Amino acid sequence: MKKRNGARPAALGALLLAAGSAWAAGGHHAVDDADILGDQECELEGWFSRARGGERGLHAGANCRVGPVELGVASEYARFEGESQTAWGLEAKWATEVAPGFSLGAKVGPAWAAHVRPRYQGASASALATWKVRDALALHANLGRDFVHHGEDQSRYGAAVEWAPAPAWSLMAERYKEEGTHFVRGGVRFLGGENWSVDLSRSHRLSGPAHSAWTLGATWSFDRK
Repeated sequence: MKKRNGARPAALGALLLAAGSAWAAGGHHAVDDADILGDQECELEGWFSRARGGERGLHAGANCRVGPVELGVASEYARFEGESQTAWGLEAKWATEVAPGFSLGAKVGPAWAAHVRPRYQGASASALATWKVRDALALHANLGRDFVHHGEDQSRYGAAVEWAPAPAWSLMAERYKEEGTHFVRGGVRFLGGENWSVDLSRSHRLSGPAHSAWTLGATWSFDRK
């Protein structure tokens, strides 16, 4: 593996695992929901982020329901001060309703990096929980760990609330830890139709090496039938 500058923004290094753990609540949010796509359903998503200090990131991913699980693949690219990294990852996610309105799930995903040796960078695993308080309000909680290849493992966890004040609009707030950094995030989602949406959010660093960032993303779902 290429030696990294310790002063380099942490998100460039953390990108190597991000591609394996970047799906969350149907978009770029950090806290995932305990829910999976419907039978024969697939989803495409992408987003662009810009962090304080000029760091930029791009994400593109696709996932589909296959039997009782949701399988996904994603690629991410980050650039800062002329230096860049590219990573890609896989993910398997399972979820089930264990009581009316309450679901549990789990997800796991390995990640690889381009232009480094070894290319395999590690894997992430998380337990998921969702409580749908009512039709327009849901609470999510995650607890997981990043298993870093030839590095120090890191915990990841968070909690989020989603509220839909109108059929086409929803608001989100979350408090989470990833990349060794504590964040809060607020965001808004516009549902443009039955199968596509646009998200805008702002993550704010509370403590740790990573940076605050703005992120704009879009999601499109479709049936394979």
